This record gives sequence, structure tokens and C-alpha cells, in this order.
Amino acid sequence: MLIVKVFVFLLFLGIGRSAPLDAQDLLQKIDELTERVATLEINKRAIFEGPVAFTATLVNTIEHVGDHQHIVFDHVITNIGDSYSPMNGHFTAPVRGAYAFFVVLTNTPGHAASVVLIRNGQWLGEVLADDESNVAYTTSTLAITAQLEAGDQLWVQNEYSFSGQEQIDGHDGWTSFSGHLIQQN
Repeated sequence: MLIVKVFVFLLFLGIGRSAPLDAQDLLQKIDELTERVATLEINKRAIFEGPVAFTATLVNTIEHVGDHQHIVFDHVITNIGDSYSPMNGHFTAPVRGAYAFFVVLTNTPGHAASVVLIRNGQWLGEVLADDESNVAYTTSTLAITAQLEAGDQLWVQNEYSFSGQEQIDGHDGWTSFSGHLIQQN
């Protein structure tokens, strides 16, 4: 089998042709092969990695949200690709690519709720749900698109205090964290 592969490779390069390739032709063929291999690698990763998508919600209301507290969305609805961990609330990018993320946040009446989306310890965006009348639930959404490298981690955490005691509502899936791979690149 190896002999057949070598023979086909040599035929591709033009060895055995009546006119041998000069150095420029040989470099061009090597560039073409390098480009083909790179394209095949990208396609192979897309086939083997598969889709990436997750949605997770809170099971219970968090009544005493601490400073810089990581919010663990513990009810996983979808976790295609197993990139979201309900143990620590982190999403880990399995491949380099463009991703979309959504954080839906609901407060409890009389309390504000605020969180930030963090990538590898750095701020990506924030969302605040606060009702000035103190009698209603308020829901706000953060939608963001981000370029991630394989291994990057994202999570949601409390960062600021907009009321004496921040509370995040966990009833009926009103507070959630979701995301998906738009395109691997």
C-alpha cells in the first residue's frame, strides 16, 4: 500500500513525466498540497468535533448573592458536545471559533440582580435586572458574540451590588445561560 501511495504522490508531482518539474513548479505543488492538507484538517475537526450548544437554568432562587460569586446554572436542558459543566457553571470552548452567548437574568421583587459574563477572568459583558417599584420581577438579557480559542472558559458571576441584597430568581427557568458555536475557524 505504501508503494502505491508513493507512486501516486510522485505522479502528482510530475515525476515520471517526460518533462521534469523545475524548482518553481515543485514549490507551487508543495504549496498546493499544504493548502489541501490545511483544508482537510479544518474539515476533519468540524466532522469530529460536531456541534456545540448548551442551555442551563437555575433550579432555585439565589437569595444571598455574594460578591464575585460564580453563578452555577444547575439544570441542564441541552449540552450538545458536553462543553458546559453544571458542577462549576463553566463553559469550555472545545474548538476555536465564533460563539454566541445569552444570559437571561431575573430579579426577585424588591431586589436587584446583576451579573457579568467572564472569559478567562476578563469581562465580556454585563446585565442588570432591577425593578424600581420593588413589586415586580424584571428580566433582562445579555446577548454577545465572541471569538474563542480552544480551551477558553466562560462563566457568569455577580460583580456589582445595586441593592442591599441581590437575589436571582430561579423559578420556572427564568434565569438561564446558553451558547452555541456559530462557526469554527
